[in-house]
Amino acid sequence: MSWLWAALTPHPPIIVPGVGGGREKEAAVTLEGIAGVMERVRGRKPEVILLLSPHQPYAPGAFALNGSPVVKGGLAMYGARDASFELRARRPKIDALAEFLRADGVQASVVTSADLDRDQGSSVPLYFLRNTYAELPGVVLSSPIGLDREASFKLGEALSRFDDGGAWGLLASGDLSHRLKPGAPAGYSPMGEKFDAAVVESLEKTDPSPIFELPRSLIEDAGECGMRSVLAMLGMASALGGKIDVLSYEGPYGVGYCNAISAF
Repeated sequence: MSWLWAALTPHPPIIVPGVGGGREKEAAVTLEGIAGVMERVRGRKPEVILLLSPHQPYAPGAFALNGSPVVKGGLAMYGARDASFELRARRPKIDALAEFLRADGVQASVVTSADLDRDQGSSVPLYFLRNTYAELPGVVLSSPIGLDREASFKLGEALSRFDDGGAWGLLASGDLSHRLKPGAPAGYSPMGEKFDAAVVESLEKTDPSPIFELPRSLIEDAGECGMRSVLAMLGMASALGGKIDVLSYEGPYGVGYCNAISAF
């Protein structure tokens, strides 16, 4: 079996000490949850991590895999110079994964972008992963944003069947509602709390139904970026029979952050 684990982590730059400058302590529950995720994956280092980020370049109607030979950048623009990365593409693995997914009925496109500076969705979890492993394994950057809810779940199911003989980990990066309280980055909506509750329930039950049952208008009002990442993780865990452990949830700064892990 290719997959060792699937994990969900949030990606606010402020939780990285070089960015937060002390304000990261306001997200202590989230940091504890990330520490729990990292402890669970510490002894299970994969050959490759497939990182789903809503801030990677996307392809409309498709799952986008970043095939750029080199991707550079990080959080230096926010003040964290210790959170910079230079990633080299595992192009044979990217092409093999894209070909497999297409044959399995998932629309998959290979795009190229060498810039990581605008993708905190990748840089923040990579910062914590590098501190966990000392040396990062191979990383395949991707975006599920071009997919709808059903296709995102099916992506996870299809990924569960991918086996190239190597060991892989799935890192689903995503924040939940950005509108949890007045003063939140995207303003306030009472739909934010309802959206986050449905996501956490889906994860706790390893069942996408609570998310699927949400009206599209509620999802739009919630102002989220992580739903598709969550659904892909749910699809994989459901297919592989893995129980998802929700390690933390909180909404500091008016944005919902959840950490969860499933080991296979």
